[in-house]
Amino acid sequence: MLKIITLTLAAASLAGAATAADRVTDVEYLKAARCAGLMKSAHLGEPDGAAVEAFLKAQRRGRAPAVLDMADKRKQDARAEAARAGGDKKAHLQAEREGACRNYAA
Repeated sequence: MLKIITLTLAAASLAGAATAADRVTDVEYLKAARCAGLMKSAHLGEPDGAAVEAFLKAQRRGRAPAVLDMADKRKQDARAEAARAGGDKKAHLQAEREGACRNYAA
């Protein structure tokens, strides 16, 4: 019986560690929020922000209100930046959207 309890506790601690490891830092959360803004911008190409929004929603729980406010601001700022972008800046934002931002959509 003691062996079963020990194995159960060990399994529970491993599951808890996996859950904690799945949570991204606030910095990564804010980067993902910027990506959500870029992904939703029609100015940069076909809007496709559903996967990044799902990621943000899954990661939202337990975040400080200040972080959530900053994330909303980052999304808005990224969409505005994309709307104003032209030439090299637009190409840079498209590269960011298709490169680093795809990590949050996976």
